[in-house]
Amino acid sequence: MQAIYRVAVATFHEAWRRRFLNAILVFAVLIIGSSWTLTYLQPGAELKLLIDIGLGSIRFFGMLIAVFLGVRLISDEIEKRTIHTILTKPVTRAQFLLGKFFGSLATVLSNMALMGIAFYVVFAYKGSKFMVQGAAQGSESASPGISTDFIYGNIAKAIGLSFVEMTVLTAVSVMASTLFSWIMAAIFSFFVYFVGQAADFFKSLANPARGTGFGGQIVFNAIYGIIPHFEVFDMREAIIKGTYVGWDTLGMHVGLGLVYAILIMLVAFLAFMNREV
Repeated sequence: MQAIYRVAVATFHEAWRRRFLNAILVFAVLIIGSSWTLTYLQPGAELKLLIDIGLGSIRFFGMLIAVFLGVRLISDEIEKRTIHTILTKPVTRAQFLLGKFFGSLATVLSNMALMGIAFYVVFAYKGSKFMVQGAAQGSESASPGISTDFIYGNIAKAIGLSFVEMTVLTAVSVMASTLFSWIMAAIFSFFVYFVGQAADFFKSLANPARGTGFGGQIVFNAIYGIIPHFEVFDMREAIIKGTYVGWDTLGMHVGLGLVYAILIMLVAFLAFMNREV
């Protein structure tokens, strides 16, 4: 455990020195901070747009950080040949891989936490005003009758699920870094993420009622079964509609995300154990 911790801490500190990650974070905070100014582009739906832009930005920029950080973990160490020095110490490949994963995950989650704080500040400043305006105008997007505290609670759950989502994506990126060059790993990670957002679409394509052949059903069902279902981690619609998301549902999604992450890291471990470095 001590070796994993040392690798994780070194990865975390190194990641925060990467300028492109800092640039992504700064840009994300600026977008979230100014999101309330964009809500006036859709009069009567300011609250909906504020939530869409804020939570959507946290997920989008979190995704960029998770991918671009995760795919460079192994390839950078191999290119710099520092991996040989690390693995000659009493650090096994499994410890090295887990340390890299936890270090990158800590970086991703700390960046997303800062984005979440920025969104809470914006929402505290403008969200209640938009709710009052929407209720007075009878706007559906204002969710009349729903308290601000209720929405705050749902937003916290939404950000928490985004953390779980990025945990899975970080695992995907780390796995990809053990299989491909960093460019191919990035392409693969983006592909898995965006296909995972449309997992239900592949399930519908596998429906024989759509005229899909037997071979197509096998392919689409396989894609649906293998690809992580990232869409289940998006709570924006529930927040806007004022739907209560129970702790049992939340726990089920968190458990699903952890299972995804563990299985993906097992694949990463098998690939890394057989890779020549």
